[in-house]
Amino acid sequence: MFGDKMKHEAIPERVFALCELVKNKPVSEEDAREYFEPKALGGSSYFPMVRDAASQNQLGLVQVVDKRISLAVDKSAVSSLETMRQYIIGHIGRIKDSLFYEVSQAYFDLNEKVYQYSSVTEQALMEELQKKITRRLGVDDMRAWRFWAAYLGFGHLARANNQPQMNFLPNLYRYLQVAVSQSGLDRNKEYRIDDFMNAIQSICKIAMKDAIKTRRLNMAMSYGLRMMHDYGEIELRYQLDNKNLWYLYPTELHAIQSPVSHVTIRG
Repeated sequence: MFGDKMKHEAIPERVFALCELVKNKPVSEEDAREYFEPKALGGSSYFPMVRDAASQNQLGLVQVVDKRISLAVDKSAVSSLETMRQYIIGHIGRIKDSLFYEVSQAYFDLNEKVYQYSSVTEQALMEELQKKITRRLGVDDMRAWRFWAAYLGFGHLARANNQPQMNFLPNLYRYLQVAVSQSGLDRNKEYRIDDFMNAIQSICKIAMKDAIKTRRLNMAMSYGLRMMHDYGEIELRYQLDNKNLWYLYPTELHAIQSPVSHVTIRG
C-alpha cells in the first residue's frame, strides 16, 4: 500500500484489525491469515497487502520476523482508529518514498483544479497527476489512495450534482489538528508565523512541497488553517508592516485574506 503501488484491499480498518490481533502477543502469519481469510468461507487473497501496509517497511505498526507478527509500537498508539491515525500522521515521514506520498503531494498542488473532476479515478485527473509523479498510476491506486486520504484527514469525499462518483475535496483541517497538537507549541501563546510553520513542518511536508521556498500555502493547507481559526482552535493574525509573512491560498470569502504574520494556539 505504501510502496510502489497502492492496494484498495489494505484499508485502514483492516490494518487496525491486524494491530488489534497482535496487540497482546505475537501471532503466526498462518493464524493471522486464517483470522482475516477463513478457509471455511472460501478464503481470499488480501491479507498479504494488509500485513505489508502495517509492517516495518511501511507504516511500522507491526514487525514480521520468522513468519510471526508482533506489535511494533506502544499499545496506546493503536488503542483506537483515531490513535492509530494520530500515530501515522506523526510518523508520516516513514512513507515519504511511496507512491501514496507522491500522489498526495501532486493532488494538493492541483488546488482549485480538483473541482474540475467528478472522481479521483477520472482518467483526465489521473493523467494530470501522472505529470507530477515518477511512478505509474492506475485506477486501483487511486481507489486505495482515496480511503487513506479520507482517513488521515486530507479532506472529504463529496458527490457533485447527484452524480454516482465521489470526488475528494482537499482540506487539511483534521490533519492539521494533529500536527498542531504534536508540535510542542504552548497554548495561548502567540508565535511568529515562521516559528509556527517550522514547528509543524516535519509532519506537514507532504502538503508543503514548494511552500518552504515560496512561503505560499496551497488550498488544502489554507482551508485547514482558516477552519481552525474559525473554530477558535488557533488565531491567525496579520500585523501591518511585518516582513515575516506566509501567504494563504487567496479567497475573498474569509476574514483572513492571505498574509499571516502571527499564530496563537488556543484551547
